[in-house]
Amino acid sequence: MKNRATFQDWIAAHPGAVSAVTLAVPLAILVISALEMAPSAFPIHFATGMKGFTDYFEAFFISASFIVFFAVILILERIWPADPDQASFPRGLVFDAAFSVVSLLVHFLFVSLFAILFLDFFSRHVPPLSGLIGHWPNWLRVVVVFITVDLASWLSHVIRHKVPVLWHFHALHHSQRAMNLMTEFRLHPCDLLARTLGVSFVFALVLVPVEQAFVFILLQKYYLMFLHANIDISYGPLDRVFVSPRVHRLHHAIQTELHDRNYGVYFSIWDTIFGTFRTTDARVIPTGVEGFPDERNGAWYGTPLIFVRQLVLPVYQAAQSLRIALMAQRRT
Repeated sequence: MKNRATFQDWIAAHPGAVSAVTLAVPLAILVISALEMAPSAFPIHFATGMKGFTDYFEAFFISASFIVFFAVILILERIWPADPDQASFPRGLVFDAAFSVVSLLVHFLFVSLFAILFLDFFSRHVPPLSGLIGHWPNWLRVVVVFITVDLASWLSHVIRHKVPVLWHFHALHHSQRAMNLMTEFRLHPCDLLARTLGVSFVFALVLVPVEQAFVFILLQKYYLMFLHANIDISYGPLDRVFVSPRVHRLHHAIQTELHDRNYGVYFSIWDTIFGTFRTTDARVIPTGVEGFPDERNGAWYGTPLIFVRQLVLPVYQAAQSLRIALMAQRRT
């Protein structure tokens, strides 16, 4: 019996159109907004971004809440390990901690700039949707924005799997063979920028206050670290509504037919609706991406080279995919 086509199958069949709508349009808005902004604003932004990076790093990672969170995760990994043979402090944890520095730098220097440019563009040219929901109770606005941003994150995630150029960058995140709480930060800068285009777009469209956006992102980071940890926890029947560590680990499976499922961040309901939800009876699910530079083996002195290769390989692969797509376009 033939499998029913899903929304992600449509995206895979129309990568050019999807890229134009989800990437080209937001990028055009960013360029227009950047041209309208005073040139002196950019040095000020980058200086502020560097201060924000150091303040956030200190407030988030060097804090009592993170230390307690980290200790709880270690305990859960001992009680309910997804991979019983994995060490408590694998080499991958060190690599992913290094990627966290790169990811947060990109976030504070460029992702925040995207948000400012989007906000500036919409405030100048487009009546924000906040005018439609501004009279709603604050709790209801928070719920609506939360659900809307989660749906936008789900859609962005599907696109970054099914558009080949974007997948090569996202593959770095999937390449971890020893899943740990810091794997959430294992992101290529290009993947991080692509991921945040749609989400920043939604935040700006409804003019979410900066404080609320910050709280949302902070909570998302903690929950995503929980989902990426070496923990085998399921929510039972509620897995079809909320993403659990077991559901998300299956998304990181090395088997292609499994990692193209379970795209949700908080809610699995989008996968349930659009036919991409998947479960398995297997308790130990190998993760990673075939052919990607693996940091688990080799001498420690060679790890910096592996780190660089993990950042450079997606750029080469994406360029090759783009070249092939352009050549195929010329032949048609």
